[in-house]
Amino acid sequence: MNYNCFIMRLEARKERVLDFIVRDYIGTAFPVSSERINKKVSLGISPATIRNTMLELDRNGFLEQPHTSAGRIPTDKGYKYFIKHMMCFKEPEADIRRSMDKIFSRSGEIFEELNSAMAKHLRLFSAIFLEDENRFFKHGLAEVLRAPEFMEQGRAVNFVDLTEHLEDSIPDMFVGKNKNHDEPEFIIGEFGMAGMFFDDEDWGRFSIVSLGPKRMNYERVGSVLKYAKDYIKNKKKKK
Repeated sequence: MNYNCFIMRLEARKERVLDFIVRDYIGTAFPVSSERINKKVSLGISPATIRNTMLELDRNGFLEQPHTSAGRIPTDKGYKYFIKHMMCFKEPEADIRRSMDKIFSRSGEIFEELNSAMAKHLRLFSAIFLEDENRFFKHGLAEVLRAPEFMEQGRAVNFVDLTEHLEDSIPDMFVGKNKNHDEPEFIIGEFGMAGMFFDDEDWGRFSIVSLGPKRMNYERVGSVLKYAKDYIKNKKKKK
């Protein structure tokens, strides 16, 4: 993940404030106020210092204020810093592991069911692309469009258009990325995207992609994609 490698690490205090804001906003979809930070996390600093820290993060481009009287939300730069420096991949929750393990235990074609399970668990649009066979599996559009971001009609239309032409976009989405990287790759723009791209000895060029609002849970998505990729790569498939 080579996002903003030129950005130096922030001081610990700023990182903790940014980390809380990103995670809280991902979970609630509401801008985060200094009062909420003061109530929810023990930083050992005064409310005034929290406010000043948020202002510094604002000035440095990590946060923005969507409305004059609102709290802060992460910018693209804030999300990218979070992905690079503060999140970690971990074993997915037990329910999705059980579902995926059950699917992987079967012989034959598994991708339709696997992709459906991932979309349902993540509440995101998910796609699996077998490039060599030119086969595409897509699920989760109705679920992801329930996110509050898509109450805005224009954004919803843009997202649907992206998903409908995803097979044409994937080859260009991650140009220059390592196709056999062990960790997911991320793109943050109008929407959030996470993908794993690799060559498999049985299935050829393989892509697993999740898309959703910019506010999507990158840590959770990345963990599930990595789990799926590792299982596919390490499992001896039965034809």
